[in-house]
Amino acid sequence: MTHARLEFSIMSVDPSNSIENAATEELTAADVMTPLSRTCSPFSTVTEAVMIFKEEDSDVVPVVDTGKPLGVVIDRDVALAVADNPDLAQQPVTAIMSKDVPSVAADASLDTVVHTMTTANSRIALVIDASSNLVGIVTWTELAKRLPIDAVTAILDAGETAEVHES
Repeated sequence: MTHARLEFSIMSVDPSNSIENAATEELTAADVMTPLSRTCSPFSTVTEAVMIFKEEDSDVVPVVDTGKPLGVVIDRDVALAVADNPDLAQQPVTAIMSKDVPSVAADASLDTVVHTMTTANSRIALVIDASSNLVGIVTWTELAKRLPIDAVTAILDAGETAEVHES
């Protein structure tokens, strides 16, 4: 049986030769991040994460241990996992959290943030301070508000390159 799978690639941005460099060189990850208001511990239940989604009107909840990021719980991942696991609500968030989330320093330039996120093919990046404690989250939505329109267009155009693979 043959299945077609559509893959999208996001361009890699070289921070040393970035198209958005001139307009954003003074902005940092801290300037565009959403500061943390609520997080989960590795022992929090999926229900606790869902309550944070609702109360904070957020689709991402970071999981931290003594301030250090371990991963994130994403609302879409919870929704998809419920069908396969009716007892999910009482399980720890570590059962469904995404662990491979890129992080950037709070003082990282936007060029570095874009490069990190595109290289990791991620919609978010965790922002950490000098002690590696989580201080916020950067999303593509927040970046798009700060980048020049030609930079956003170039990133989106590169991401529209699609290949169909037979498996």
